[in-house]
Amino acid sequence: MAVSQMNVADDDMKNILVTTCDADSKFPRDYIAALTWKYLKENQPALTTIYQSPLFYNWKLDSLSFVTRVTGLLRSLLMLGALIPFNINTMSIFSYSLSLAKKGNFIHPGYQMDDIICLIRWMGVTQQRLRISMIPVPVVSGPTSGETMEIEIMEWARQARRWTIGAAEVFHYFIIKANRMPKMAAFSWGLVFIIYYGVLLCTAGLYGLTSMLSMILIVKHVPPMIVYLMYGFLGLQMLTFLVAFIIDALIVQLMHISQCIYIRNAFHFILTPFVLLGYSLVELYALHEVIVFGKKVCKHGASKKSALK
Repeated sequence: MAVSQMNVADDDMKNILVTTCDADSKFPRDYIAALTWKYLKENQPALTTIYQSPLFYNWKLDSLSFVTRVTGLLRSLLMLGALIPFNINTMSIFSYSLSLAKKGNFIHPGYQMDDIICLIRWMGVTQQRLRISMIPVPVVSGPTSGETMEIEIMEWARQARRWTIGAAEVFHYFIIKANRMPKMAAFSWGLVFIIYYGVLLCTAGLYGLTSMLSMILIVKHVPPMIVYLMYGFLGLQMLTFLVAFIIDALIVQLMHISQCIYIRNAFHFILTPFVLLGYSLVELYALHEVIVFGKKVCKHGASKKSALK
């Protein structure tokens, strides 16, 4: 109805960009300029591209628990290293042309992950896999918070559970809509979605724990090469985590965010694998909830962020 009241011709809709965001979003002053520049530079790909800024959660992030902070840093790293370059999905704050929104019947906020749901539906109406293009300006999104550390960790677990159930709901939606997409586009997107949400987020921490325990408790006389290989994988994992902390140190300088976290950084870095393991356990529990209860657990309940001012 709002689009019809605007009285915009279909040919002109590609010249109008729409941005979806959350209430707890802090945009830089040059967001619109950067979005417009990128859109014009790519020759106005109105029906093929969605625009995503890298999200950072540095809204009093240094004052929150290590669980919330580590999760925020890893989410930013995964957005930069996986979600955007592999065109998996947008998240929370993204922009698109009005022509794409109208052709895809806009966005349905009733779903838990309406950003991914609309991406799937839009791939169906455009008959192609949509590209996600990065806007070269960072946006701050509010992290999960609570009045006490206990409440904050409870909200963190609630949020992780909600994301997992939402991802399961998205995959169910994708399976239903996949026959409306080109086979190669549906297969390639479904594959990277399973690898990211099923393998990387859910099973990576659990696999690391079980493989380590099996080597210690079950396997006898482990060859030195295997031991060195296991240590090498652990070192590579910690190096990846270190990249997230380096990006955080650089981004606070770029965005002129004041924080005091120098000593706790080492503590948070050491605890990063345990946070990832805890996240994997919450995901495993949430997936079993979906298997047992189905649609009943698919509710759009946002986590509390009452401590953000």
